[in-house]
Amino acid sequence: MNSAGYHNRVNMRYCRFSRFVSSSLFVLCLVGLGFSGSPSSLPLPSVAAVESITDGDLRQHVEFLASDELGGRYALSPSIAIVARYLASRLRSYDFRGGAERGSFFQKFDLVAPQLNPDETFIEAGRQGTTVRFSLDKDFRLVSSSEEADIRGDLILVPSKLVSAQNEKKFDLKGKIAVVPVAGAASGGSQAVQSNRRRMLQRNQARVARDLAQEVRAGGAAGVILLFEGQTASPRLPESPPTQAGYGSRLVFPDELGQGSPFPVIQAYNTLIEWILGGSKIDPRAIFSASAPETLQPLGKQVRVKTSMKGPRKTTQNVIGILDGNDPQLKDEYVMLSAHMDHLESTATEIFNGADDDASGTSAVLEIAQAFAVGTRPRRSILVIFHTGEEEGLLGSKYFVQHPTIPLPSIVVDLNVDMIGRTRAPGDTNPANNELADAHTVYLIGSDKLSQELHQLSEQTNQDTVMMNLDYRYNQETHPLRLYYRSDHWNYAKNGIPVIFYFTGLHQDYHRSTDDVEKIDFEKMARITRLIFATGWRIANLDHRLKLDAQSQ
Repeated sequence: MNSAGYHNRVNMRYCRFSRFVSSSLFVLCLVGLGFSGSPSSLPLPSVAAVESITDGDLRQHVEFLASDELGGRYALSPSIAIVARYLASRLRSYDFRGGAERGSFFQKFDLVAPQLNPDETFIEAGRQGTTVRFSLDKDFRLVSSSEEADIRGDLILVPSKLVSAQNEKKFDLKGKIAVVPVAGAASGGSQAVQSNRRRMLQRNQARVARDLAQEVRAGGAAGVILLFEGQTASPRLPESPPTQAGYGSRLVFPDELGQGSPFPVIQAYNTLIEWILGGSKIDPRAIFSASAPETLQPLGKQVRVKTSMKGPRKTTQNVIGILDGNDPQLKDEYVMLSAHMDHLESTATEIFNGADDDASGTSAVLEIAQAFAVGTRPRRSILVIFHTGEEEGLLGSKYFVQHPTIPLPSIVVDLNVDMIGRTRAPGDTNPANNELADAHTVYLIGSDKLSQELHQLSEQTNQDTVMMNLDYRYNQETHPLRLYYRSDHWNYAKNGIPVIFYFTGLHQDYHRSTDDVEKIDFEKMARITRLIFATGWRIANLDHRLKLDAQSQ
């Protein structure tokens, strides 16, 4: 379908709907769906507001945000301040006011990029009267440690099932260094598919590491060494990965430095794993299997873990804008729209522009903000947040929920937009694009997690407007990528705020310097953006707050 044909169809649908809701026939309602009226009986925004969202405007924003001249949008780069100023100036022009402290658009906070000193960071062990030393990056990497550490402890093999949060067995690891095998995801498909999947799973490793480390630390361990199974069809010990372009230093909040006792979390590579398991009669492949013994196994070895780190403290910011609602009773409640404005750190030879990730979502939220300012304002207020530091661990959203500039319970919903710019072209046989959505599909995540009413409203709004295919494959808890937990909406969802995460899929350019503007499908972006706007408009004009499901309250 060409662009003109699409816009004509949508305009006819909106005009027909506007005439319908003005009639007295909508006094009747369908209570069974949980609304004061059926979702389709709720008003949609004006045609003028909808038509203010155009593929041309979206292109204008993405071309700036993902330009080579900007040089990337890393959370601690000078360019992120330029991006923040651009977004704030646009919000101001749409009659938004600053939503941060003292009416500013900028919620400033500091981050630290801890830098390891490789000469003073090592694992040391005795062997037959001599000392063997394992080196950072060559033999292991530090997954998590914001403290300098110098600890010694006996190694003990701890099955991951034993330290899962669901396990009720108690175990005593006091003073020990836990060695925890972590089974890899099932593989399959071509090398290109595995490469794409591996990049996403590497992000999940940090979450796995944090979860396991928390449980092991609760058992009294002094540190943890993780053994990740290789991402191949047959189990093997993982190779030491090459340095990944586009990934800067891990960022932490300043107050995370110097808190508590040091607890290094380490991922071991081949040589270190072979030494750890050597002489123990433990089959390296068996420890990753589902039938592995669920018992602690002392390994009869002791190691010293030494880490040395420091890092500069730099300021970054979220961008926050508020459009006040027009209902005196409801304007203190907020419909939130969010996207992350940051991306990966560029290198000396490559610029990571992040056109899809997440200049696409940032541009969509900017267009939605403009649309909300057209004509009559909604009853509830609109809260727009452009987060920073998402790529480094959802840091901007984490900071906001810890330092909210409005009462957190006043947020009715978060509609989060992250990577909605790509389409799988007909005939595309690249396996890395296997789950990239086609021109008529968008993935929705989280809509039914906390509020069935939100899910039903979302579904009906799609039917009443753009009629896209809403695909929920990534919403399944069994999906290995677990995307419900992987973007900024998660920090709001875990605080009881209903969310929808809009996404069009991973692709061959994910987290690569080739994620550029010319690959964006702006016509599809416009349709998705109009859907999000219409959904947000309906929520903002409900005569009641979205109902939370009983289990989420």
